[in-house]
Amino acid sequence: MHTSLVENSKEKYSLKYYIIFFVIIFISDDTYNFGTNENTFYLLFKYFVYLFLTLYLVGSMNLKFLTVSTKSSLGFYLAAFLILTTAFFNIEFSGGYVYQIWVFFLGFLISNFLSYKQFLDIYLKFIYGISIISILVFLIANTIPSVIYIFPIQANSAGATVYNLGVCMVSFENAYVRNMSIFREPGVYMIYLNLAIIFELFFKEKPNKRYLLVFILAIFTTVSTAAFIALIMVFMAYLFIKNKTKSIVKNKGYLIGIFVVGFTVLLASGELYSLIFDKIGKDNIGDGSSLARGISVLANFNIFLDNFVFGTGIKHFPEIFGKYTLDLIGISMDVGNNTNTITTVFAIYGIFYGSFFIYMMLSFVKKASNLFIVRFFLFLTMVIFYSNEDLRYSLMSCLLLMWGLKKRPTVNSSDNRLLINDAV
Repeated sequence: MHTSLVENSKEKYSLKYYIIFFVIIFISDDTYNFGTNENTFYLLFKYFVYLFLTLYLVGSMNLKFLTVSTKSSLGFYLAAFLILTTAFFNIEFSGGYVYQIWVFFLGFLISNFLSYKQFLDIYLKFIYGISIISILVFLIANTIPSVIYIFPIQANSAGATVYNLGVCMVSFENAYVRNMSIFREPGVYMIYLNLAIIFELFFKEKPNKRYLLVFILAIFTTVSTAAFIALIMVFMAYLFIKNKTKSIVKNKGYLIGIFVVGFTVLLASGELYSLIFDKIGKDNIGDGSSLARGISVLANFNIFLDNFVFGTGIKHFPEIFGKYTLDLIGISMDVGNNTNTITTVFAIYGIFYGSFFIYMMLSFVKKASNLFIVRFFLFLTMVIFYSNEDLRYSLMSCLLLMWGLKKRPTVNSSDNRLLINDAV
């Protein structure tokens, strides 16, 4: 196993670092307000903030890193080149290509600007705070819903409505309330939570048990099948760590204890167990969520096979997706039902960018451990992340992929930024 990257500390960071992470997490295509909100003001505001942040980072950094041949810089240039190649060969110039490259560039800049320690520390603090708030709101929504009714109602691009508390979203459209925090869906929120657990377990010297407990509780409240499967994969990866120090053994026992208690609660509550796991049963294959995820794989794979080299391109993909779903199930499904990032990337951009996307995922996983079995389970976790939601335009996703291409820094080094330590 790699030596942990981050030691426990109470180091204080400049306000600018917290503002950057506020943008990464809150002003994101992953959130309800800036991802699916039908109010165009939020969309325009997001573009303005991204532009300001891009200009600030470019202006405040040593621009020599843009010409230095590092694995991360070459990765960004290759991603941009492959995306533009798809646009060129499909003879289309949709703004989606510009935005995709822009978000990757912003992720690349942020991964240069922040050290590993800054990235991990501040991310975990933000997710911990979000988790505490979302759990409290979840409890109130399920016990005293009248408190939630005083907040404004907003509709997203699909017509679904939520109560917008600013720091959390609450939807009463289903038979039960699920914890979605600030995000557009519980399935997106669970990605941020499981990622936080990965950082705690595989990138820190001593995991914060309080943080872990809160993250796991928040995962339970999402009532997401994919969330539990991903969590199990992360636990399995950690159990295969060969380090037998006293702290590691205690951590394993702590996680096993939480898992046993949690699973016992699920079994004791037949209704909760059914809500989470019945969606993957054979009798529920026609369930909207399960159907969308299955079709996202099959339709996109068929599209990819017919557009193997350069993909369909962004502009024509929605129409083509509808035609292929019609052939498969007799229904032309809207592209909004497409939830699989990996197969979508292959379908839209073709084999070259699709393969490089997988490589970036693997590069991130390699940062966690030298053990193949640990990397295997963490890669499965990443596949679950990218198969559960369309994250092509997610700033956090692009940052994570760029961050994964950075060279793993020397432990206890004072500054682990890419322009200092990264190498091909």
